[in-house]
Amino acid sequence: MNNFKVIPAIDLIDGKCVRLTQGDYSQKTIYNSDPKTVANQFLDAGFDFVHVVDLDGAKTGKPVNLATIEEIASTGITIELGGGLRNKSHIEQAINAGASDLILGTKLLDQGPVIKEWTKLFPRRLVAGIDAKNGLVAVRGWGKTSSITAVELVKKIEPLGFSRIIYTDIQKDGMLAGPNIEQLKSIADITQLPVIASGGVSSLEDIENIKSLVYLGIEGVIVGKAIYEGKLTLRELSQC
Repeated sequence: MNNFKVIPAIDLIDGKCVRLTQGDYSQKTIYNSDPKTVANQFLDAGFDFVHVVDLDGAKTGKPVNLATIEEIASTGITIELGGGLRNKSHIEQAINAGASDLILGTKLLDQGPVIKEWTKLFPRRLVAGIDAKNGLVAVRGWGKTSSITAVELVKKIEPLGFSRIIYTDIQKDGMLAGPNIEQLKSIADITQLPVIASGGVSSLEDIENIKSLVYLGIEGVIVGKAIYEGKLTLRELSQC
């Protein structure tokens, strides 16, 4: 990724485009039953890259919405996909469905040689998805909070060969109340890997605040609910 990038998001449950509040599956809003249409809207607005999360996959531990991923990929948009990618077969299935970049989350807590093996098998395609609640890493579809801090995990995965880090503050996610700038700074400050921010964006000012941290290696921001709730238009975002 070159320069600062605004990345629109599609979260999937049962093949539909949804958003959760703070990762709570019981607080689900369905925004579109045809994610392919949403992807085409992003393309029409000038976005060539989309962040997709298989929420069913994240919860069950294996990819679930692969047919929908194929539909999204058929538009020609480049996909980074997370949710349920727990073994090599899952990664291969995601690639076969059309995903370009693969986000590992829960698997990051397995600090064995398997991660290095995967980054060699899939060079520059694996992304570290670090999701935190009160500074502690949450896994398994955010249903479980570990005892390891986000800062500790960043330090551990630094040498493993990931292309970048996506950092999500769960308490900000879906709240439209602004990002956790201080936490973003603390994450970006301890790694040489590019960092993508996620969670809380509700305004152009929020994006500018994140963009002001490019000197720390923050290279982009994921925007989801603000788009679907009409807080930000795709035209506005395309000009950021």
